[in-house]
Amino acid sequence: MRDEQLESEKFNPENTVILSPDDLKIGMYVSYLDRPWTETDFPFRGFRVNSDDELRQLRDNCEYVFVDPQRGDQKTGYQQFFEAKARTAELDRKAEDEAPRDYNDKHPTEREFRAAKAAHAAFRSAVVNAFELARVGSLQDLARLKAAAEDLVDSVIRMPDALIYLVRTQASGDYLYRHAVACAVMCAAMGREIGLPRGSLITLALGGALLDIGKTRTPSDLLQRTSALTLSSGELHQLRRHVGYSLEIISNADPDNSQLAELVASHHERHNGSGYPNGLAANSIPLLGRIAAIVDMYDAMISERSYGRRATPYEAIRYLKSQRGEDFEGQLVNDFALAFGYYPTGSLVELSDGQVGFVIQQNQAAQLQPRVYVVMDAKGKRPQEFLTVDLSTSSQNVMIKKCLKAGSYGIEF
Repeated sequence: MRDEQLESEKFNPENTVILSPDDLKIGMYVSYLDRPWTETDFPFRGFRVNSDDELRQLRDNCEYVFVDPQRGDQKTGYQQFFEAKARTAELDRKAEDEAPRDYNDKHPTEREFRAAKAAHAAFRSAVVNAFELARVGSLQDLARLKAAAEDLVDSVIRMPDALIYLVRTQASGDYLYRHAVACAVMCAAMGREIGLPRGSLITLALGGALLDIGKTRTPSDLLQRTSALTLSSGELHQLRRHVGYSLEIISNADPDNSQLAELVASHHERHNGSGYPNGLAANSIPLLGRIAAIVDMYDAMISERSYGRRATPYEAIRYLKSQRGEDFEGQLVNDFALAFGYYPTGSLVELSDGQVGFVIQQNQAAQLQPRVYVVMDAKGKRPQEFLTVDLSTSSQNVMIKKCLKAGSYGIEF
């Protein structure tokens, strides 16, 4: 405990920048880790990186580190590194066929809740309707779902955290519907993060909703198995046929939307070529399909399912990072983490002062310091009124202590 207190006293947020270990360079000064120094092999607290071996140790031990640009003689190298990174990003942007949009968060999450709730309710109703029509073979068009997707995307453009919070804390129900709505919101939010135009965001929302519509033709006993390990090779093949079924349904309802079809067709392809149905790899997988693959996996991991332990959002983010360059494109995983944060919106977290709450809004300038909606105070009581804590401006130096599992302290979500 004393070691942790000493660590906290050393942390100076005014002179600290948070970096992924992948972005560290020799010459940078690491002032703080994402865990106590005593849990690592480093014999000292705070040091200037001097070797490739130290870089390797940091990458092996840490998800993120704190860098002090004012310490030692590495400030110039630090600035040059970020200037070069900015120039590379600018060149990449100029190489795009269509210039990315500059979406700015214009107001706090709470101000978007009313519109977000209406968009969420209308979209979920349209999803249920589409799935039920597909189940009986009579989905003729996607007009209703498209109209609802436009309102959903407009809310995401204004302030994505409102809808992300709603889908993460929505009441339990049929997994197919919950997964469809959540994937639609997160796909659109991901597209927003990387600056895709509104039309592409609408396609992402539609595609996210329709990824698994083909499962309406999959035998229910396969969908409800308590363990995926109990499936035979034949049953696994049958389950994977949902991609083809989805394409058939979409082609009948919207035959001219090739982008939508490509997205749905490729959301189970993998960066290293190990996916299905066509074994596509790397850039041969359409961009929207690569986005959907990451979102689909993330939501499946953190959702209540008939089998397996439900992962926390933090655990799911860590898993995605472990698959950079393997199952998923590394840069897109980094973009996903930036869009949703180390503690994604909707995460149940415990603060260092004992309060418990849901992350309600990300802070792009300080990802470890989001805004938190407090649902339990340090004494275990529910607040009498709506209370939020902005960790980036808190005068009490309150930090997130840990991400909690669903059901912790009797709080379900």
